[in-house]
Amino acid sequence: MIKFQKKTVVLFVSFLLVVVFTRFYNLAGTARFTQDESSDLARMNEYYQNKQISLVGPISSDRSKVFSSLGYYMLMPFTVAFNFTPVSPVYGMAFLGTLTAVFMLFIARSVNKRKTILAGTLIMIWFPLVLVSRWAWNPHFVIFWASFALLIYQYRARIGSWAYLLIGLFFGFMFHHHYVALLTTAPFLLFISIPLLKKKEFKPVILLALGYLLPHLIFLLFDLKNPPGLFFGRYLTGGNTPHIETELTLLAAWNNLARNISVYLGAFIENSFLKTLFGFSMLSLIILELKKNFYRTITWVIPSTAIIFGGIFLDDFQIRYIFSSTAFVFVWLLFSRKEKRSKFLANFCILVLILGSLLSIKSQLTFSEVTPNMGIFTKASQIIIDTVAEHKLNNSNVAALSSSDDAPLAERYRDYVRMKHTGLRAESEYDVSEHLFVISTANDEILRADKSYAMVAFKDKVLRGVFDIEDTEWKVFWYGTK
Repeated sequence: MIKFQKKTVVLFVSFLLVVVFTRFYNLAGTARFTQDESSDLARMNEYYQNKQISLVGPISSDRSKVFSSLGYYMLMPFTVAFNFTPVSPVYGMAFLGTLTAVFMLFIARSVNKRKTILAGTLIMIWFPLVLVSRWAWNPHFVIFWASFALLIYQYRARIGSWAYLLIGLFFGFMFHHHYVALLTTAPFLLFISIPLLKKKEFKPVILLALGYLLPHLIFLLFDLKNPPGLFFGRYLTGGNTPHIETELTLLAAWNNLARNISVYLGAFIENSFLKTLFGFSMLSLIILELKKNFYRTITWVIPSTAIIFGGIFLDDFQIRYIFSSTAFVFVWLLFSRKEKRSKFLANFCILVLILGSLLSIKSQLTFSEVTPNMGIFTKASQIIIDTVAEHKLNNSNVAALSSSDDAPLAERYRDYVRMKHTGLRAESEYDVSEHLFVISTANDEILRADKSYAMVAFKDKVLRGVFDIEDTEWKVFWYGTK
């Protein structure tokens, strides 16, 4: 018994060390930081400085959707602790990602103890779990809440009927981070309520419904107090609901379904061949399980796949829509199965996910999709802040030109530098600015020939300084009047 306990402790500590490594390693070099993240960081800083409690959180780029601020307050301890640096909210996500991994390990142990090591291996490196742990973005909180809710669900017998209140509450919180979570959580709650109602166990169902409705009612109360409303009022009745397919023909529906399936599988595994292999294996397993364990299968598979069919009505379908399904797919694959083919296919699916994650983990830990990466961005921003302060500059602006940075108006720099109490002109005011800081990998000659709106007024101005960012090809150019 003592040897067994020591082995368990060693395995858990090893698991935790790998999880911490894959969630925290090289965050400044790889974590995504675009205007979405910079505006979120600036709003968090504003709320903290003003000691403000607000329901208004992230706002979509097309201004048609407003999400809850729940994620802001979940990350606030980390942004405050690390002085609202760009990487500070990502530390919070990595911490929540580590908790999610632990939740999922205990779920695996509860669902099928024999598969704990196999499940733990997947959890340590699984593509979607690593992705959401290394990117501070509102849709990425849903896996945390789903895992937390399912952990409570697995241990509901020990906790008692009040566990259902927490299950409903945590699933309701998912809606605060992304509205499509409704397609996952609502069917699952319906399916687990039906057996309870048949047994005339009404208290758990009432608690489940109460917990689930409370987070949604917050939006309704806010809209009623602030007409015409920012949440349901704007999104559901404002006439500007985004991405709805306006002309859904049979052919368009079929194309959208094929697109959705491809995106759905890509949310679990990146490699194209393995993605296809996983898809066919999952489909085969679903068909077999519908014959053997019909109700259990629809209870878990419908919540896992509802977004595929609901997304047919959308003209745009993104990988983030799938994350509310991740924990449900994970649990369903772990169930104990007696039929040999089902048992083989479930294990095979997990092994394919592990292999696919092994192929993608290196790029997740070393490659940044956004250039310059967060570390370089932070250094460039600090150069601007220091230069403006040292020379007491007024009427300054910023741009990112002639480089791989695909945001020439440099909105994320503007958000961050302003947050650090350094004034910058708006992106529409280059022509009335006296100083321009340009982040680039080009030289002065190329920048002066750049025909962008930002550079037109400065092509004949004095180059007052060039600041090299150490060990990189990136520079900050300072143009202005003497």
